[in-house]
Amino acid sequence: MKISKTIKKQVVVIGGGVAGCAAALAAARNGADTLLIESSGVLGGQAGLGIVTPLDSRVTLSGESFGGILKEISDGVCMLSEKYCTNDPDEGHHWQIAAPHIVKYLLLKLLDDAGVEIRFHSTLCDTVKEGKEIKKITILEKSGFTEIFAEVFIDASGDGDLLALSGCDFSLGSESGVYDTLKENDLDIRHNSEERYQGAVGVMQPVSIFFTMGGVDYERASALNNKHLLFGDYGITRERFENWSFANTCGFELSDDDSIPMPQGRVLVSRGTKSDVAVINMSRVVGINGADSDSLNEGEIKAQLQLIAIVDFLQTFIPGFEKSYLIQSGATLGIRETRRLRGKYLLSGGEVISCKRFDDAVARGSYIIDLHDPKGKSSAIGGSIKGDFYEIPYGSLVTDEAENLLVCGRCISVDHIAHASTRIQGTCILTGQAAGTAAAISVKSKTAPSLLDGTEVRKLLKAQGVNI
Repeated sequence: MKISKTIKKQVVVIGGGVAGCAAALAAARNGADTLLIESSGVLGGQAGLGIVTPLDSRVTLSGESFGGILKEISDGVCMLSEKYCTNDPDEGHHWQIAAPHIVKYLLLKLLDDAGVEIRFHSTLCDTVKEGKEIKKITILEKSGFTEIFAEVFIDASGDGDLLALSGCDFSLGSESGVYDTLKENDLDIRHNSEERYQGAVGVMQPVSIFFTMGGVDYERASALNNKHLLFGDYGITRERFENWSFANTCGFELSDDDSIPMPQGRVLVSRGTKSDVAVINMSRVVGINGADSDSLNEGEIKAQLQLIAIVDFLQTFIPGFEKSYLIQSGATLGIRETRRLRGKYLLSGGEVISCKRFDDAVARGSYIIDLHDPKGKSSAIGGSIKGDFYEIPYGSLVTDEAENLLVCGRCISVDHIAHASTRIQGTCILTGQAAGTAAAISVKSKTAPSLLDGTEVRKLLKAQGVNI
């Protein structure tokens, strides 16, 4: 491996999704010389590339803002969207809807103003670790391999690429007995017999691809959201469906029951930036491991081929889509779940549901347990948390196996059930800010992140406007 360039920084963040952007922004604003590595050419991850536009988990269930960089991004998205890309500002503000290019622009402007160095089109490919410290990483760029040294590294890759390359312990998919948490907490498992998940280990939430459509009568279309549709509804007979050109393709396989087959078993649309634009979240491909290259390729192919089938299905069968048309689709597959660190503290689904408090809490969340059926077409498994918000402890962001590593976003140390809520964008931004803040404290204090007192990180976050 011939190294064409060497870079030295105080903090390096892997991944330019919303979590990585928040981490890099927090680190830089707190005085650390910071570099962000992103494999694509834009920031925002699924918000920028995947058209995952609703920015959820911004407030407690009682409506109190979580504050911090999350509120700054949320407010900025609203302001720019209302000015440049919506014909209904009130609805745009309420739904926190933004065109993906607004998210990409805003994040880039914030990071550029903070002095973060960004290296686009750069892929992590190797790490060198001495004892319990990551000494350097190697990335592949257009001009060759670049070697990067840093004091602190942050894994915001979503898939835990850095922590895995560094030899840290991680979980991949569900743990044994984890679905008992749902039953013990009276959450929804009605659509899924317990036998299907008894002893299930390593199952992951399905992958999807988002897209937008115009010419949609949103009021009529959204009235069908999350409803179990049967043959006979809206004049859709089994014979008519069997004669449809996409019948029995991926996600639309006919079965013996009367359910109209759909990839997620439901219609699911949300508002776009204009009154007749809808964001469609109906794609689903099961059995895909986004951390495995062969499986990831299979998921990309199946999801992209599935997209036009869903568009045609909506236009052909669903009220409100009679005059609709496809606008754009996500530029990358939406991965809900892959590797998760097994860190100093493993936050459980039971603790999220019961809204446990922690002295070293550095982030909060309020989203439902939203577990897309890993094995079929049931709409979702889970339900609401049992309090106003839950907390994420600092120990879920660090590991003793790599003392100068922090994680944020999808790959924090939580179990399969907790992850079904913590994976949401608003919560990812909050863990990103916590990781970046801790990284800056680490650099200043010359104390490895895994050895920091999480209560000190919490104090600084509170002082900087995070509601924690």
